[in-house]
Amino acid sequence: MALQAGGAGRPAPGGAHRPDREGRAGRGPAQILHGRRRGEVQSNLGFRVPGKIVERFVDTGASVKAGQSLMRIDRTDLDLTITSRERAVASADAVQKQAAADEIRYRELRKAGWSTQQRYEQAKAALDTANAQLEAAKAQAQMSRNESAYSLLKADEDGVVVETLGEPGQVVSAGQVVLRIARSGSREASISLPESVRPQLGAEAQASLYGGELKGTATLRQLSDAADPRTRTYEARYVLGGDAASAPLGATVTVSVPIGGAATGTRVPLAALNDDGSGAFVWTVADGPKLERRPVRVARLGADFATLDEGLATGETVVATGGRFLREGEEIRVAENKAAMQ
Repeated sequence: MALQAGGAGRPAPGGAHRPDREGRAGRGPAQILHGRRRGEVQSNLGFRVPGKIVERFVDTGASVKAGQSLMRIDRTDLDLTITSRERAVASADAVQKQAAADEIRYRELRKAGWSTQQRYEQAKAALDTANAQLEAAKAQAQMSRNESAYSLLKADEDGVVVETLGEPGQVVSAGQVVLRIARSGSREASISLPESVRPQLGAEAQASLYGGELKGTATLRQLSDAADPRTRTYEARYVLGGDAASAPLGATVTVSVPIGGAATGTRVPLAALNDDGSGAFVWTVADGPKLERRPVRVARLGADFATLDEGLATGETVVATGGRFLREGEEIRVAENKAAMQ
């Protein structure tokens, strides 16, 4: 919009500007950053034993419950190991029974004087060894049964599958990540902050789904102390609230991060400020419409805009430039830019 002086029929020396506020009311300018929505807790799942994947029961984006089967590896070799170790238990059990019988026999012979103390002690030591070997064999067999159960990968918590890294036919090692699951609970936006922006933990920002209408708050939960060596940015995790929290996992989220302190964030073009020696002021458009001189207090000066913390409300119209040519009370006419240029 442009202003024209009504009484003299001359165009006003500057255009009219409607001051705006970036970010939340009461905050200064904001930096707009883009990130990705993710779960607050994300689990990397893998098999506890090596093997070849033979089945995958879920796809990316699927909701899963705790204990639900996700993948399975071939358990043929694991079953053979169970058989082998169970046979070892049977062998150790037979040895233990023989050693126990020998210990009893030599104990009785020692009491009757038909055997030496040394021979009895040898039988007793053989029994102790057989007992230990039997317990070890049983433990090995139980480990084999556990490993066989590990051939079925299950979800440890409720959540959503965000990435699948293993496919049927793939041979994986123990601990290799094959699935990533975002656990149920709070949802976050992961963004990269430049070195010049470092808010305090708990600081609030505004979040919205990129290209959509879902909006909400964002609260800083975590800020990395180590910069990415390639981008020189710091990873920040914002907990999403409101409608933004219902955005799909992996969706692009826009976060408006307040910067430059906590001054009131009403901004006007720098050229809209005037000062005749009695203090800073701007020209506002009052009823009539007439010009009204409005004293203001400047909180911060930027390259193109000034931030005011007193004297002007958001949404009021001010004269952007040429204020030194105007007088209070002048009647003006608001015209479109195109008409004013003509």
